[in-house]
Amino acid sequence: MKKAFLVLFLFAISFSVIAKEYHVDCNSNSQGDGSVENPFKRIAQAADIMKKGDFCYIHKGTYRESIHPKNSGTVTKPITFTCFENDIVIISATDEVSNWEKYNGNIYKKSGITLSMGDANNVYWNHRKMQIARWPNDVDNNEYSLDAKYIDMDKETWSMSFISNNEIQDLDWTGGIIHYLGAHSGCSWERTITDYDKELHRVHFETLPDKWPFGTTHSPKRFENGHRGIFYLMNKLEALDAPREWYYDAKNKELYFYAPEGSNPNNDLVEVAVRSNTVEINKNYIHLHKLNFFGGMVTLKGNYNKLTNCMVKHGAERLVTNLNGAAVSDAAIQVLEGNNNLIEKCVLEHGSVTGLYISNDAEDTKLENCIIQYFNTIGIHAHILNSQGVRSKIIRNSLYGSARDGAKVTGNDSEFAYNHVQKCLISGADGGLFYVTGRSIPKNIELHHNWFHDAYADTHAGKKATGIYLDNNTAGYIVHHNVVWDVEWGGLHFNWNAIENKIYNNTFWNVGPMEQAMIDCWVPKIDGEQYNVKDNILYNNISDVRPWWHSGNGTKYRVDEKEYLGSQADNDFKNNWQFTNVPFHFEKGKMFVPLDDSPLIDSGNQVEGITDGFIGVTPDLGAYELGGEYWVPGIDWSPEGFAWTPGTDYRNVGSAFKEYKITNNEL
Repeated sequence: MKKAFLVLFLFAISFSVIAKEYHVDCNSNSQGDGSVENPFKRIAQAADIMKKGDFCYIHKGTYRESIHPKNSGTVTKPITFTCFENDIVIISATDEVSNWEKYNGNIYKKSGITLSMGDANNVYWNHRKMQIARWPNDVDNNEYSLDAKYIDMDKETWSMSFISNNEIQDLDWTGGIIHYLGAHSGCSWERTITDYDKELHRVHFETLPDKWPFGTTHSPKRFENGHRGIFYLMNKLEALDAPREWYYDAKNKELYFYAPEGSNPNNDLVEVAVRSNTVEINKNYIHLHKLNFFGGMVTLKGNYNKLTNCMVKHGAERLVTNLNGAAVSDAAIQVLEGNNNLIEKCVLEHGSVTGLYISNDAEDTKLENCIIQYFNTIGIHAHILNSQGVRSKIIRNSLYGSARDGAKVTGNDSEFAYNHVQKCLISGADGGLFYVTGRSIPKNIELHHNWFHDAYADTHAGKKATGIYLDNNTAGYIVHHNVVWDVEWGGLHFNWNAIENKIYNNTFWNVGPMEQAMIDCWVPKIDGEQYNVKDNILYNNISDVRPWWHSGNGTKYRVDEKEYLGSQADNDFKNNWQFTNVPFHFEKGKMFVPLDDSPLIDSGNQVEGITDGFIGVTPDLGAYELGGEYWVPGIDWSPEGFAWTPGTDYRNVGSAFKEYKITNNEL
């Protein structure tokens, strides 16, 4: 016993001798030595010399640099970067712009400035993203609403290389950018304008590729919802005519800015993007704690790194000009490589593309108790969360706001549980609050105890916003004890050869108009062969009264009784009930729990590993067990102490039953 105590005592002494503390203060007048009395001026000075067990205490201020550790820590001696005491620390990928000169009216100009980020050039005013000069103007300051125009649909007014509209602002748009969202509304694109015909009000661009996502799906060729697409134009000085707009003249190195309310930008904080990343970690056992990141991505590539109690604001803002596909990997936080990285109790807000991305080269990533909201404003195939890594665990997060899909999890053996996902498909369509595709190879991904609600696409997009969307050839998802409500295009969607998915004890309510089926399937013929979803199991699910199942190849969509009844059924569909009257509570503290006299009680089938621990004779139907745990998904802490106050939209629970909000875990 004495020997063990001595070993521990010597270890503690050894650790205290070896580990060092460094201090950084951007307000320091010298480069310093890293002591609290004479701190470094830049974080990089500490990051270059820190070794296992060392701490870097960063004092209040804005640090216009990137954290890039040169060494790794160990499991018992991580390298830690954190704030000093409770100081507010911002690591920024921007530079401040000052000494503006008046140009014309409320427009100011900064000469001799270089913006080198290309499609990622941005201007921020008091930490708010501004808008590239455009027509028509973004009148509501809401990137999701687009404020766009429909292209003309008369003969010869559109093609794969031009669009026309008689209202286009009368200026030479050559060299500008067109943002286009097709009538199918599944994916937007942007192109450089190669020519403008003033007489025909026609914008020309390089001919679109004859392949997905362009071709006949996301181009003017596609006629759907009564039109051939919507668009707006941007990036011309002559279009700079409204507050919040800016334009950069790369040739003459001049930046023009019309500040909000026409104010003088010299009186406010104006910043421009100068770096892609605020953090780049390719080492191991690095811990970032209680820091704020602005205007650039946090990139993780090592193993056993931690990001805790941090905030990332405007981490991934960019255009997608001349993109040859439908997606980019940029994200506010991107885990590109490595294993066992943890992101916990962080807040990610605002981005034109994905909020958090876990690549297929990352393993055993954990995302826990985070707020991620207001992403994919640009409307490409981006998400609030996109996880492709194997064995990812995504637990108790609050996700809000996307032009297209909400969450996407495709890495084998992953878990997505106790998450609250809402307000997606705002300006796009043909997607879901949870959306995946596959190759008809089972993934063993468990999706359980989540809330999914509020998916209503804008009028131009039609009615194609769904709850849980297991798209083309998805296989091996175990979906149980989820609640889906307030969506306009079905609660569950299968497509093509979706196989071996297990759907148990879910509650679906108000999932489209009453004629809308609860389950939709797109099952076209390929090479003359009729594909179909098959070998899926569906037990103990409930919904309001509507057709259970639609399937077909699109030409004659039909209710297909054989999908779930009879000897020829392709899927195992048992004990799923529908109700005219709401069979559960919807008041605070009991939402979705069966009523005391509900027909849900003791009406479910037992499913091993799914309904274990039920109360009564048999399990209850739907997502909640009367007398069992009342689980509320989403974060269970109060986000305080950050550089910016997070938005509260992630707390919303919709308005189908009653308008109210939840605070933390109180519902």
